[in-house]
Amino acid sequence: MTSRTSAPASGRAATWIGIAIGVITLGLLALFAIALPKAVGDEHQAVRLVLPDTLPGGYAAADDPAAFEGGDYADQADSIAEQERSNSDYGNRILPEVLGHAAVTRTYVLDGSKAVFVQVFDAEGGAFAPNSIPDPEASGGAPANEVTNVGDGVCILSYGQGSTDAGPPDPVFSQCQVSRDGRTVQIGASDVDADHLVATADDLLDGLRDS
Repeated sequence: MTSRTSAPASGRAATWIGIAIGVITLGLLALFAIALPKAVGDEHQAVRLVLPDTLPGGYAAADDPAAFEGGDYADQADSIAEQERSNSDYGNRILPEVLGHAAVTRTYVLDGSKAVFVQVFDAEGGAFAPNSIPDPEASGGAPANEVTNVGDGVCILSYGQGSTDAGPPDPVFSQCQVSRDGRTVQIGASDVDADHLVATADDLLDGLRDS
């Protein structure tokens, strides 16, 4: 394996943290705008959702240092994994309390470096939108946010600056929701195609149903 020049370890760790912080706004938006109905009754509270260590398509849980092998953050794998375990533990405790029904969250890694954020709610989805949906004709360019159907899911595609002469830019962040049989998966990532995210959400719903 050939070596390559890379940013200092602390800088790369800060980049990973920056990726997570950068989607907090979108994550909070989804949490409060999703308007998932609160389940009522002890039988709903008794449900315990557990996300697997790996997902189909090459996703590995970020709380396992092995997920970063071969990626840009390999030398920071232990510290990142420790932080992600703490984040998941906290989220898995808070989400059911706040939402009133079973819910779970976990961060995954694709290709050793791409952060993929997953939440599962034991409730129907459907109410899912960004805080603004600008009209591209009125704004004179590509929209900052787009809401669109992708396969079985609904996705919010968020765009950065890009040249309209070369066609629409790729989304800088995609967040998708797939709901089936009273259970909802939310999945979001930078630099991962929305159709790949939706397919992963479908596979995850199938796996949770069979478990």
